[in-house]
Amino acid sequence: MKNLILILMILVSPLISEEINKIQIPYLMQSGDFDKSLTLYEQYKAQIGRHDFELLGQACQIILEQGAKSDDSEKQLLSIYGAGIAGITSCIDLLENTITASALQIQMASIQILSQMQDDRADELLTKAMSSDHFGVRMEAAYQLSVRKHIKAVGYIESLMHRLPPQLRFFFPQFFALIGTKEAVNILKLMMNDKEVQTRIEAVLNAARFGRDDLLPTIRANVTHVNIPEQESCAFALGALKDSKSIPKLKTLIKSPNTNVKLAALRSLHMLGDTAIDQEIIEMAKAKDLFAIAILGDINNSEEVLAELSKSEDLQVKYNAAIALLQKKDNRCIEPILEILIRDVRDLGFFPNPSHGKSLTAWKVITSARQHIKEYPYDLYAVSLALREHLLKQCLELKEKEFLLIADLVFESKQTSLIPLLVRLLENLQTPEAKNLLQHKAQKAGAPLIRAYSNLAAFRLNMGGGHEKTLKQWIQDQKNNEMIRFRPALPFDIRLPDTSFELTPEESSLLLIESYEALAARHEEGCIDILLKTLKEGNPKNRCVIAGLILKSIE
Repeated sequence: MKNLILILMILVSPLISEEINKIQIPYLMQSGDFDKSLTLYEQYKAQIGRHDFELLGQACQIILEQGAKSDDSEKQLLSIYGAGIAGITSCIDLLENTITASALQIQMASIQILSQMQDDRADELLTKAMSSDHFGVRMEAAYQLSVRKHIKAVGYIESLMHRLPPQLRFFFPQFFALIGTKEAVNILKLMMNDKEVQTRIEAVLNAARFGRDDLLPTIRANVTHVNIPEQESCAFALGALKDSKSIPKLKTLIKSPNTNVKLAALRSLHMLGDTAIDQEIIEMAKAKDLFAIAILGDINNSEEVLAELSKSEDLQVKYNAAIALLQKKDNRCIEPILEILIRDVRDLGFFPNPSHGKSLTAWKVITSARQHIKEYPYDLYAVSLALREHLLKQCLELKEKEFLLIADLVFESKQTSLIPLLVRLLENLQTPEAKNLLQHKAQKAGAPLIRAYSNLAAFRLNMGGGHEKTLKQWIQDQKNNEMIRFRPALPFDIRLPDTSFELTPEESSLLLIESYEALAARHEEGCIDILLKTLKEGNPKNRCVIAGLILKSIE
């Protein structure tokens, strides 16, 4: 129908006019004559002496729609990513095609974009995703509906839960705790008495994490259960919910022969203000209990013990102590934290190691990670990178001098995977010293990725010195390269807290995208010209992303 209207408009236009009929531009784009459409747009722009943003936006949306309707999953994914960059509600139309695509990653990426839109149609598509063939998609949609506290979220999520084997119900307490309505909390309460112990544990832990103190009577009753992991989770919850009435029960549990139950009870007593028991936690840490070491990050006057443990020859002890010491913002953590951040010949990997009751977590250190990848259910490198990025962000809480030292060493060791985040952190710092470091790295020989990222940051900070010219030349040199390659994403149950699925480009891909975004953010005609030239002459695989960038630049 759309094509027919465009054809009729062309036929009735004055054929003898020398003026370019602009209706032909979207018609040619819709027909797949990409080059001719853009050439005609260039001629039309020259004729009127300026960009026609409405027309240009229409052409770019056609590119995104065609990508979304393609049978090529790669084109679909790039179309979704381009729509996400554009960030306009009108792009929701193309998500109607991709949310029902067969590929898992396409559906997950669609949910990522929908989660950013506050729109009734976005809610409708998220509920549609609840019937996906992929379990991960249904769980991600359930999470997003819970975050939005959608009026029908409880019904959809409860229905999904009862269609799955009872052994998988432990995934669901977080949703009901997050929604927090009376109906949701009643379901959460029932789950605390589920036949499956893992479900009971997750129900208790999520009640604690979301401050559901109205469920304390049930938790108090469950803390006396004989199941050891359940005792541990309940002991933690009583402290997290500040239940002073349970202090006698917690003092009984610190005598438990199970160290995890004892430690959870000690931790709760600390949270309830009983600092007299801190020394017991410290003694357990000195005995190299990794969970106790992790808890010391929240215990006052534990710095000396952690500093000593961070020198241990036992890598498990050393690095868990270093992470806790970083939490204390103690600069004695720097040397071992750098060993975590900077990959060397030991090829260290890191994987979360929770206790049976899930209230305690330490990090398992794996040497020669490449040789052990198949032993873990999830991408070991993706999990390790997530930890490294988390720690690098925490390093920003150290004094600026110490953070800049860490930054310089990460640069010098050419830790490619950390460069995008590091540059952003320095950019956000915006102190003269941080800017000087970026300026210095923008001229660094033998490290093109570091040089290009630092130059990009200098351009975004308006630091002058020819950074704009360098950026534009770099973009011109890269225009024929394939723009997008994505990192593997962490699965639903292994991410760091309160994060959702994110489609993240690899470092070199992200650099090119951010370079274009920096130009688009200027909303200048010359920058739009560069994007348009790249759209026409660059790698065809990049078209959807460039179209999204143009839409962003003209909004």
